[in-house]
Amino acid sequence: MNTTRHLQARMSQRAISMSELDITLAFGEVRGDKVVLNKKRIKELLAEFEYIHNNQLERAK
Repeated sequence: MNTTRHLQARMSQRAISMSELDITLAFGEVRGDKVVLNKKRIKELLAEFEYIHNNQLERAK
């Protein structure tokens, strides 16, 4: 992703990493001109990833 100096400054001010931004853009919810990734959605994603991971482990047995 190409970033502007403005975006880089804001990320630095808020201690937001590029990987956190990428995850938010990939899995967040669009609300107007914003993309939001709240705690509820993070918990849902973690549950989905855990389910997928556990199924992969079961298949490997």
